[in-house]
Amino acid sequence: MLEQTYRAVRGRVSELAATLNDEQRLMFVPATPRWTVHELLAHLVGGAADAASGRLDGVTSDQWTARHVEERRHKPIDDLLAEWDRVGPAADALLTDDQIFGPNLAADAICHEADLHEALGLPRVDREHWQPFLEALMLYLGRRLRHSTTVLIHDERGRQWNCGSGQPATRLHTDGYELLRASFSRRSQRQIAAWEWTPEPSDQMIESFGFFGPRHDDQPIPPAETPAD
Repeated sequence: MLEQTYRAVRGRVSELAATLNDEQRLMFVPATPRWTVHELLAHLVGGAADAASGRLDGVTSDQWTARHVEERRHKPIDDLLAEWDRVGPAADALLTDDQIFGPNLAADAICHEADLHEALGLPRVDREHWQPFLEALMLYLGRRLRHSTTVLIHDERGRQWNCGSGQPATRLHTDGYELLRASFSRRSQRQIAAWEWTPEPSDQMIESFGFFGPRHDDQPIPPAETPAD
């Protein structure tokens, strides 16, 4: 599943990147370490190139991702996409389904695809592309809360997750997309606190959603999906 998912997200992001004008390529992506759209693409390509070549010293660290950007900062978008197309199949083949519960190229690309959409003011990425990652992230949330107050989470499609141990003391109704983005540390603590909680959550509960650490700057939120007639 991860191999096919990564191949598909590479295709979608590459197709989007090829349509961007110079102004869009230089736009700041709020969810990232002050990267532009161009620099975010450089990271995505660099991650695939490193995986394909086995260059994994410092993998997932800030230094590792910064190197991707620095090495490709001045490459034209077309060259970046050509490199991604070249190394992508080898990177695809390294992905196994059991990696969904840890850092992997597919999850990274899914996260950054949404970063790009939000930065560019585009609609949400379709749920079918990220739903498996939401399931994995909610399982991980349950592990983080195993010694804490249990929260029962409902999303807008009726999906339900019981995170913690014991009977639920807190209930949360929010959008599945927002759960995904908050879990990737793409929503501020203020934005998470504004969800529909009963009763109001503790600070510890709010902080538990940012798996890459708590975020303090509000992020752009695309409109919710419009239900089909």
